[in-house]
Amino acid sequence: MAKETKKTRGVYENPEGSGVWWIQFFAQGRRHREKVGRRSAAKDLYHKRKNEVREGVKMPDTMRAARVLRFKELGDDAIKYSEAHKGTSRQDKSYWATMEPIFGHLTLDEMTPATIDDYFISRDDLAPATINRYRSFLSMAFQLAIRNGKAEKNAARLVKLRREDNARIRFLTFEEEAQIRQIILERTPTHEPAFTFAVETGMRMSEQHSMTWDQIDWKRRQVFLDKTKNGSSRVVMLTEKAIAALRAAQARRKELQADPEKTWKPTNQVWLSRYGEPLGSPIAWFKLVMEDAREADMVFEDVTWHVFRHTYISRLIMAGVDLRTAQELAGHKQIAMTVRYAHLAPSHKLGAVELLTAYRRREEALVVQESGEEAMAA
Repeated sequence: MAKETKKTRGVYENPEGSGVWWIQFFAQGRRHREKVGRRSAAKDLYHKRKNEVREGVKMPDTMRAARVLRFKELGDDAIKYSEAHKGTSRQDKSYWATMEPIFGHLTLDEMTPATIDDYFISRDDLAPATINRYRSFLSMAFQLAIRNGKAEKNAARLVKLRREDNARIRFLTFEEEAQIRQIILERTPTHEPAFTFAVETGMRMSEQHSMTWDQIDWKRRQVFLDKTKNGSSRVVMLTEKAIAALRAAQARRKELQADPEKTWKPTNQVWLSRYGEPLGSPIAWFKLVMEDAREADMVFEDVTWHVFRHTYISRLIMAGVDLRTAQELAGHKQIAMTVRYAHLAPSHKLGAVELLTAYRRREEALVVQESGEEAMAA
């Protein structure tokens, strides 16, 4: 097996496998490339050019200068990567749509940590968690560019993460769940199975609304997700109510296919709009449900679709499921994410207190015993 060549920043082979090596570096705000030849010569020249840049030596006019690279290209590359490899491409597209007008026209030299942080400071309308998601997208764009030889450093990585307040976890009581379900049945009954499925599985919105029928294993009562938020696959276990919700969605699909007044467009996606088209997000119809709730003086504070995921995980813990199992069922990559729900486990706290009580009794018994033995000896 051939020995893998160790990569050197700023030195690359083009075309790959040709034995022709190039260098690239930045000087006076421009990216420069030079064709060298042998790899060893390319490494030597790269270090020489870097020293010249540090010393302020003007680069020769005859040197080939690369086109000015705008950050828009890096952002667009990141979206392509997200669509191919991540389960959160919808969110990434939303982040980039917001930031492209701000950063898209800037060169990489202009994309400094200060530039990025100044923008985040100006967005006092965004929660710290949202700002951190924006930063994560920018960092991903830079990392891909470094890997592809388009950038040398990751400016977003030097931007300080905002502190997120995850102390309060909003979840539905069973009474709130019943009230919301009733409003859905009155307003848009075709979407009630999607609501029930969300509460019963804790799937992320993007996972649930990209789900297809071939991912369901009816016999094992599982849904296999090959692309999730954290980049790994996982299996979602289905409760009886989750199975019933899928059966209801299946029955509606058959009704749409059989209805001569509707033009059925074949789709393998599970959740459909009221017109029978693939539904990528429940946000629009759920917003109408929440508006109906407010008109009926039913206030559900801070209830978003993601609250249903919190509800599922919270109920696992409150039912006595151990943290490690809850982590697997929730699809958390790190158990620290699941530990946030630990305070909801009454048996967990009670068990700890009972251990303390038992310890006290043992120690007090020993004290009494030792006192009695001393008295007898006297």
